[in-house]
Amino acid sequence: MSLPEILTVKSFDELRERFIEDIFLPHAIREVGPERADQIAQGLLAPNETAALLLDCMILYSQQNTRNENYKALQQFSQTATDSEMIDLIVGRLGIKRQVLEPADNSVFPPKSAVMESNASVLLRYSLAPYGLATTGTRTGYRFHSLTMGERPKITVEAESENVVLMRYEFQSTDGIERPRDAQARMIEANSGKVENRLLAFGGDGTASPELCAANLAYLTRDDIAQETDELSSLSADIIPYQIEIDCEEVSEPGQLIDREALSAALWNYASNQHALGGVKVLRSKIDQIAHNHNADSLVIVSPAADILAEWYQAPYCTGVTINVRPAAT
Repeated sequence: MSLPEILTVKSFDELRERFIEDIFLPHAIREVGPERADQIAQGLLAPNETAALLLDCMILYSQQNTRNENYKALQQFSQTATDSEMIDLIVGRLGIKRQVLEPADNSVFPPKSAVMESNASVLLRYSLAPYGLATTGTRTGYRFHSLTMGERPKITVEAESENVVLMRYEFQSTDGIERPRDAQARMIEANSGKVENRLLAFGGDGTASPELCAANLAYLTRDDIAQETDELSSLSADIIPYQIEIDCEEVSEPGQLIDREALSAALWNYASNQHALGGVKVLRSKIDQIAHNHNADSLVIVSPAADILAEWYQAPYCTGVTINVRPAAT
């Protein structure tokens, strides 16, 4: 897929023409008059003129500098992008497509739109895409291949004759393939080759179904993906359910009241971000900070009663947010 126009370097001839017409001529006309300015402009187009050679070098430098800046922009893309259409365009360059979590249903009224993969999820897969040419073996390699199940063509190699070796790429449809929301792999016994790959599903509390685990294991143990020395198992994440409940006091003055809806949304957003594998934490201090950011004068965190410090194979899951508010004592 081609680059978007904003990241495309203009051609040499176009840049030279724009420099002469848009920058040089208006400035030269003001300084030396139209006739002299036109004479100098003609010299800038003559291949043997010193000024023309200097201009050519400046344009070449400008093109290379623009390429470098565009490359830096692409490197930082997954950290800064917010526009969904632009995200789809860029990630498509690496063969990544936004997943359909729930297909559209036009048989009902009003029609139900498809539920698509979030920007955060597709950007995570984009940031892992450099591992797409690797086999499993590394932690990130296992994670990439788990999050992109079905994307990689099946690769086989056969010797047709003494001097001919054929490599076959078999692409298969990815429609309807269930992929995990997150995945983490670790060697569970040192130097044993026994690797456990834990999966977090998109639906419900994140428990991966036996079907998803089986499909993941089958994909990761393909001859062209598997690490020969690894003995792999694919299992669901261990879910840690918890609730967020806080008792808050607010100052009954204009501008100091708690926006209950905004506070609830902020707490749910924090809980959603912590619903992941890899040893995440649900911290009471963070809940306290969020509440104070939304005008809580003081608060008591009823639940969770202590910080949740998950292991790499565990995923905290918030089952509810309860906010109790009363006026602060005067």
